[in-house]
Amino acid sequence: MSTDSPDPAVESLPAETAGWRRLHPFTPFLRGWALLAALVFGVVRNAHDLLHDLTADRVGLGLSLIVPLALGYGFLAWRFTRFRVDGTQLRVERGVLFRRTRDIRLDRVQAIDVVRPLAARLTGVAVLKFDAAGGEKARSTLEYLAVGQAVALRAELLARAAGLAPDAGEAPQRVLYALPGGRLLGSIALSVATWVWAISAAVVSLPLLLEGHLAGLFTALPLLAALWASTFKRFAAEFSFTVAESPDGLRIGTGLLERKHQTVPPGRVQAVRIDEPLLWRAAGWARVRLNVAGQSEKASVLLPVAPKAEAVALLSRLWPGLDLDAVELTRPPRRARWIAPFWAARSGCGHDERVFVSVKGLAVRRTEVIPHAKPQSLALRQNPLTRALGLAELQLHSTKGPVAVTARFRDLAEAQALLDAQAHRSRTGRHTDTPARWATG
Repeated sequence: MSTDSPDPAVESLPAETAGWRRLHPFTPFLRGWALLAALVFGVVRNAHDLLHDLTADRVGLGLSLIVPLALGYGFLAWRFTRFRVDGTQLRVERGVLFRRTRDIRLDRVQAIDVVRPLAARLTGVAVLKFDAAGGEKARSTLEYLAVGQAVALRAELLARAAGLAPDAGEAPQRVLYALPGGRLLGSIALSVATWVWAISAAVVSLPLLLEGHLAGLFTALPLLAALWASTFKRFAAEFSFTVAESPDGLRIGTGLLERKHQTVPPGRVQAVRIDEPLLWRAAGWARVRLNVAGQSEKASVLLPVAPKAEAVALLSRLWPGLDLDAVELTRPPRRARWIAPFWAARSGCGHDERVFVSVKGLAVRRTEVIPHAKPQSLALRQNPLTRALGLAELQLHSTKGPVAVTARFRDLAEAQALLDAQAHRSRTGRHTDTPARWATG
């Protein structure tokens, strides 16, 4: 629940009393410089039109006006922001001209993450991010807090959400997987995107270079920039990736320039997908992505790259008792090869008492897993070709995310039977499913 109550009157905030807390004193500088950077970016973007008017004196005059304004804005934003914990909710007040009060119910919070962008890491502060039920509009942040304060506040809020004492402290954790740097570099080198950009740059530039034209280098620069961006961006995002197990869920830490700490409560996981790209299969590597209720698709990577056996073993931490290798899969009928000669033979689906499993894909082999209690809805789909062959596709709709569970090229009668049986399993599963909760001890 959140409430915005605008008040045009600007009132002086009292000192930190009655549990009210303030953000870190560095906040005005970090926010001010962020505003300054945005203004500079706007000037640079329009530099072509402004270049003939720019002089050293005008630049100095502009900075003498903009810098104090930016820092002044940052100070006022900090001065009129405070927060406190009221029982089972976090109350945040902010606003310079208009006072806004937001109450974040802890029982509605899906995740509390500690994020440290590069500027924050250099100054020893962090951002606390809240994902609550309700999607993008329900997200909120506290920026910036001292790192120790952010970690302690997160532990306090998680304890309160679980009904524990506020001073229970952060639950202990045990590291399950740490991504070696060499494996990360190897997975990037064996990615199709890396080779596409590299080969494209070579095709464009080599003919001109062999003829002695240096223009080949300039022609390839955009492609080389895309290659650098795609490889370095992934390296920076997945550097020092770790997955740890704790009573409040799986804790994920990652990032080179921006360090992120995310907690995934097992009960929030709606569906999982294991990807095995063609170039990774010789090394036996896989990537694991998941749909998490209330979290964005950007926060969907459970394992960037790991041996498949370790990836499968990790699923048993999400859903104890799951043996993915023991799930028996059935293949589509042979007539499905008339419309999908390669894909149909490599597709299959099956289930056990806990999950429904679908396997498909050629260049990237994908194994999709969804617990029986998690589908939002079920559907059968046919196009003119599949209808002519008496085939259908079973769809198990999940929450928003990268995983879309489907059983393709099934006989129509079989697909209808699968849908009816899955509807029964889903109803039964929802009655017996353990509700998603934070740590309980």
